[in-house]
Amino acid sequence: MSLSADEFEKGAAGTNEIENLLKQHPGVAYSLHEIEEALIGPGMNRTKHLDVFIANLTLIAPLLFEEKKIEYRVINGIPYFRWRG
Repeated sequence: MSLSADEFEKGAAGTNEIENLLKQHPGVAYSLHEIEEALIGPGMNRTKHLDVFIANLTLIAPLLFEEKKIEYRVINGIPYFRWRG
C-alpha cells in the first residue's frame, strides 16, 4: 500500500540493521542469506521483512562502493560481506 507525502513524513527514520550487524561483528563475514536470517529470524513474515531487508541492503551501497567501509568477496560462488571500518 502506497503512502501520501504527509504519511511518509510522519514515519520514523530507521537505522540500517545490516550496517549495525557488520559493525558489531567486524571479524565475521556473512552471506546475504545469513544476514537476512540474523536480522529477520527463521519465523518471519516474508513480505514485510523482505521489504525491510532490501531497504537496509540498499542503504549500505555507499558504505560498500563509495566509503569502502564494507568489504565484499565471492567465495565458492557465494557473496560475503564484512565490516572494514
